[in-house]
Amino acid sequence: MKLKKIVLFILTLSFLPTTFLSAKDINILSYKDRGIKYYPKYVQKGHVKYGKASWYGKPFHGRRTANGERYNMYSMTAAHRTYAMGTILKVTNLRNKRSVKVRINDRGPFYNTRNIDLSYAAAKKLGMLHKGVGKVKIEVLSSNSKKSWKSYAKNTKEKKQKVKISNNPKETNHIIVKSQKIERKQQIQIASFYNKIHANIFKKKHKLKNTIILKKYIKEKKKIAYRVVVNCTPWEAKQLLKSKKFLGAYLLS
Repeated sequence: MKLKKIVLFILTLSFLPTTFLSAKDINILSYKDRGIKYYPKYVQKGHVKYGKASWYGKPFHGRRTANGERYNMYSMTAAHRTYAMGTILKVTNLRNKRSVKVRINDRGPFYNTRNIDLSYAAAKKLGMLHKGVGKVKIEVLSSNSKKSWKSYAKNTKEKKQKVKISNNPKETNHIIVKSQKIERKQQIQIASFYNKIHANIFKKKHKLKNTIILKKYIKEKKKIAYRVVVNCTPWEAKQLLKSKKFLGAYLLS
């Protein structure tokens, strides 16, 4: 009986897609910005780096961060180019010796002269708001994948897929495999027309994935507008807006 179970387990593994056997760690996914590829990683506790910190606030408040959370300018968070999502850091302002603890939940800053981008609240506590950029000491307090995964998983829906495994025509065994569903909750309006035909021509011309046309009645004009909207992940939305490919494009939600 035990031998049958072992054989069945081995067969199960052999039938599973490699994508499920080597699932990617979402906290250290590689990404590209302005042609440069970055490879995030977990950092050893106690690691210290000296550099410059900047901060970002109101224009980004409520927008999605790189790990899918909503950016809250009043929370103790930060953006880093290569530290794993969920990494806890102690940041000290070298000018006044004030310190804060922050959690990495975003990517940036994309300037070689800066090492970390702090939330408004963290920068305020460090006394950096007026100056904008300051010299800091960055110390790693923890870089734990399990903690990071739990906080991210709350905001991520998963779909179930069934993989059929059978070495006997009369027997059918099933195993449930969870795979991450890509959520495109943000919408970028890239164009608007009062003529539906023109909106469809524009959509076909640019061939963007996940593009839809939304109708909206404009009271002032007493007309229906046909808005060309792209459904995006937070990362896709950032890249689309940064590219400046569509003049006047803006975030709807």
